[in-house]
Amino acid sequence: MRALETERPNPLFRDPFARRLAGDSLVEELKRRNVGENAMPPAIEVRTRWLDDQINLGLGRGIRQIVILAAGMDARAYRLAWPGDTRLFELDHGAVLEDKEAKLSGITPKCQRHAVAVDLAEDWPAALKKSGFNPEAPTLWLIEGLLVYLTEEQVALLMARVNALSAPESVALIDVVGRSILDSSRVKLMHNLARQFGTDEPEALLQPIGWAPHVYTTAAIGKQLGRWPFPVAPRGTPGVPQGYLVHGVKR
Repeated sequence: MRALETERPNPLFRDPFARRLAGDSLVEELKRRNVGENAMPPAIEVRTRWLDDQINLGLGRGIRQIVILAAGMDARAYRLAWPGDTRLFELDHGAVLEDKEAKLSGITPKCQRHAVAVDLAEDWPAALKKSGFNPEAPTLWLIEGLLVYLTEEQVALLMARVNALSAPESVALIDVVGRSILDSSRVKLMHNLARQFGTDEPEALLQPIGWAPHVYTTAAIGKQLGRWPFPVAPRGTPGVPQGYLVHGVKR
């Protein structure tokens, strides 16, 4: 979907590596299917742009240590304009990181990129620190497309670990699927993720551990960007599924 967005006129962002990472056949199949009544809301496109913007704001505040949890095929190390002293840690299974590096062979990251092969169910904080992470420096955490795959207990452990590793003024950028989405009949029919984590009160992820959260609906941000094709209902409107984009600062 990042590849298709990049190829639109006036895209929300440009990811010149997305097609290479996804593969032409998958991109073309999605292009054929994602039309008319079958078109998916542009949540991933809106999310990507919002996160890019928030990363740039964090860099403007002087943060130079970035951690991407479950980095997958994220190409931000290669496509964003990073200050030269930025250190970016990508955490994921070793096979995933190796696959991405093979597909991006010959492409040089625009920052000091550190690939950390871990299973997030295990002691990833130790592996992160061993890779050169400095828990005394403010960190920008990118937690994108991850929480919905976890149980509530796993999410609580993940956030506790993030908090323990974070100096004051660290930033967490998180996308959260609302329970209102996971409980909707369409999602239950389409995807077993309905059995995984979702909440319509994302503040509860950060406030109890001392972070100041700001929560936005994906629809509201999409409307601001001129790309949301549906009416935007206020947060908490009964019967309206919502996804959320969360910006938290550790105090």
